[in-house]
Amino acid sequence: MMKLQSKFLGLKPGSRIVGNTFGFQNWSPDQQETITTDCSSWCTALLWIVPAKVEGTWQGSQGELTLTQQYQMLTGTLTAGGRSAPIAGGRLRGDQITFTVGGAEYSGRVNGDTIEGAVKSENRSDAWRATRAPR
Repeated sequence: MMKLQSKFLGLKPGSRIVGNTFGFQNWSPDQQETITTDCSSWCTALLWIVPAKVEGTWQGSQGELTLTQQYQMLTGTLTAGGRSAPIAGGRLRGDQITFTVGGAEYSGRVNGDTIEGAVKSENRSDAWRATRAPR
């Protein structure tokens, strides 16, 4: 599995990889199911969904978004008006991105160097868009 990992990560975001019992080092499955009755071996099915590549800096309608990526898990900050706030619960499922900043829930779709989606806070929902900053 480890020899195939880089090839799998090079697949189109959203591609599914299914394994039985054996996984990848440091890459947790997106879903795991174990049969607990009438199964004596090879009882765990594992699913990984290839994440989009989003690590880096993005300029957006809500400010500057800096993301660090560990497979499908995200950390980072959103900086606006000279103030930075950490993102929480950052996650990718293929090209779908979700994270929370200060109580506002961001969701969207990654399409190459653009992310478009919605941000919800309390009783309000607005569109948001970000583009990858030049490298």
